Amino acid sequence: MKKIFILFFFFLLSISGFSQSYLGNITKQVNFRQGPGSDYGIIKSLKPGAQIFISSLDTDDDFYNIVDIDSDLEGYVHKSYVKVGKIVSRSSGGMFNPEGDSEVYKPEISVFNNTSKTLTLKLNSETYYFSPKETKKISLEPGECDFRASAPGVIPNIGTEYLDGNRRYSWQFYISTRRR
Repeated sequence: MKKIFILFFFFLLSISGFSQSYLGNITKQVNFRQGPGSDYGIIKSLKPGAQIFISSLDTDDDFYNIVDIDSDLEGYVHKSYVKVGKIVSRSSGGMFNPEGDSEVYKPEISVFNNTSKTLTLKLNSETYYFSPKETKKISLEPGECDFRASAPGVIPNIGTEYLDGNRRYSWQFYISTRRR
């Protein structure tokens, strides 16, 4: 019975889209590519020691989907050039602040980039870019929303948020610094 429960738990994780993300470093000079293979265009060359955000340890043709933390560009590198480091904790709700009811069925989110950096906000499979101090309104389908917020030189904030239909939300992007 215990074995069936454990298998069922891993099955639920696999269909929920949940994947663990990590920080990592590049071990040797490597081409940072637009897709998962050497036949894809080169975005730039990453030097040894470059810090990266690894979306998941799942690979596509042995390539990791990553974000170069220095430039905030997303692409792919071969897994043999990556040293996987610390786990990146997922935010557990509370990112989008409810602002009240809406006449529109799709949840509306007002996003304000309260920094001097360009914000990259990935909501499910859509990517949005915000100039410094820019506000945009975004409409999404109700339900669970996976998010990743990042900027050059900033470790991405990731998580999942549930959005109700006929609701307005707001969110302000800012950069938090911590001393270690």
